[in-house]
Amino acid sequence: MPNFLRDKRGISPVVGVLMLLAITVIMAGYLGSEVLSYEFEKPAPPVSMSARYEKADVGTTSYGVVRLEHIGGASLDVSNLKILAGSTEVNLSNLKKESIGIGESVAIANIGSSQVAVLEYPVSKSSKKPAGNLIVQGESLEITVIDVSHNQILYKATVRNY
Repeated sequence: MPNFLRDKRGISPVVGVLMLLAITVIMAGYLGSEVLSYEFEKPAPPVSMSARYEKADVGTTSYGVVRLEHIGGASLDVSNLKILAGSTEVNLSNLKKESIGIGESVAIANIGSSQVAVLEYPVSKSSKKPAGNLIVQGESLEITVIDVSHNQILYKATVRNY
C-alpha cells in the first residue's frame, strides 16, 4: 500500500499549474489597471469651415486674400487656434475678436516682408492693411486650422488663385 505523505510524484505538476495561474491573474490585474487608468483626450469641437481666394478692395487698391468662413459647429476660441498658410504660421495678433462663430469670416492676408496675418473681414474696415496678394495667380496655398488645446486639425483645404 503506497504512503501518500512520502510519494512526491504528483506534486510537481500541481505546483506548476498553480504558478501559471497566479502569474496569469497578476498580469491580468496589472494590464487592467494600466488600461483603465489611461485618461483619453476629449476630441476637438466639430467645426465646418470654408476657405476661398477673393479680392479685397482697400481704397482704390485690390488685394488677394483668403477668406476663412465659419459655417457650422462650435465657436472657435482664437487663443486656442493656430493657422498655417502653407508652412508659414499666420499671425493672429491683429484679430480683435476673442472667438469666431457661425457666419463670421476672417481674412488671411500678406502684410509685407513675408508675414501673413489674420485680419478682420471685410478687410477695408481692418486697422491693418494687406501689402500684396497672398497667392500668385495660377498657384495654390494650403490652409490648415489647428486647435492647439486638443492638438487636432479642425480644417484643411487647398485654395487656388485662378
